[in-house]
Amino acid sequence: MITLYTTLPHWNLPSTSPPCIELETWLRMAKLTYTPVIVTAASFDLAPKGKIPFIDYQGQLVGDVNLIIEMFKQKEGVDLDASLTPGEQAISLAFRRMLKENSYWGAMHIRYAIAENWQHYQEIIAGVLLPDAPLEVSKPMAEEVRKTLLSQLYNHGMGRHSREEIVQIVCADFQALSDFLADKPFLMGDHPTTVDATVYSLVGSFIQPPYESPIVNYIRQRSNLCQHYERMEQQFFGKQSLG
Repeated sequence: MITLYTTLPHWNLPSTSPPCIELETWLRMAKLTYTPVIVTAASFDLAPKGKIPFIDYQGQLVGDVNLIIEMFKQKEGVDLDASLTPGEQAISLAFRRMLKENSYWGAMHIRYAIAENWQHYQEIIAGVLLPDAPLEVSKPMAEEVRKTLLSQLYNHGMGRHSREEIVQIVCADFQALSDFLADKPFLMGDHPTTVDATVYSLVGSFIQPPYESPIVNYIRQRSNLCQHYERMEQQFFGKQSLG
């Protein structure tokens, strides 16, 4: 049995969190049965690494998407990248690292650091943390989450740049991704592999929320990335509304 601790679906995405989307997509690609559980402030203390997503697998709590995927390779014999050459696996890993360790922070900048976007996103975070509480109770907790995230953004380095510099840095990531994808259906060829779950999670996390940014506009203009997103959505989540 696999229990996936994640956040509520929103914007027709499986989750508001890119890492949660990535792991849930990978589980579906791997055809592993799981039960989703929505994390709130009351259950967040269970997170073994203090972040989401995490899973309960055979009574063991495991955190971090990369480590969870590697564990399932060992425990369940599932390797979505088995058909890739060592060189292709290296490229796949490099793109995953770029998206998760650099591009991701562009999405956090858009949601947390741009005041007009935060005014909307704040209510979503408040509802995630304390779903049954009135906003006057849950909003202060959301503000504390924002302070923590902005501190992480600064310490990472992305938050030290101007808005224009962040746009330049993150758009370069997605241009590289678009150039490599070219006219292929999936990043490494005709069949989806682990990196496609990562691409789907990040592209969707930029283009689906209703937040304005030159980065969002730039990604929406990369038609092959948008088509990849739609292809992954159709194949692994169907057309059902996710919220």
